[in-house]
Amino acid sequence: MKNINRLSQEEIKVILRAADEIVTRGGRTLLAKILKGSKEKKILELELNRCPVYGYFKSKKLDDIMQKIDWMIDYDFLDI
Repeated sequence: MKNINRLSQEEIKVILRAADEIVTRGGRTLLAKILKGSKEKKILELELNRCPVYGYFKSKKLDDIMQKIDWMIDYDFLDI
């Protein structure tokens, strides 16, 4: 597991934008799946595929996206 030293301003904004879509509806894993562009049933049922940043990190591994989200939590950009 590699440590992330810093996220770009754009990455922070993208993750926060996706997080806005799931307040009270999901957590880290759902957030990562939105950012990955997952076609999972729950994503489609909640119409999270309509989120403007859906699939932003499609070329990244889900684990790498989770590490970015964990960084956001560690640095108080997101709360669990």
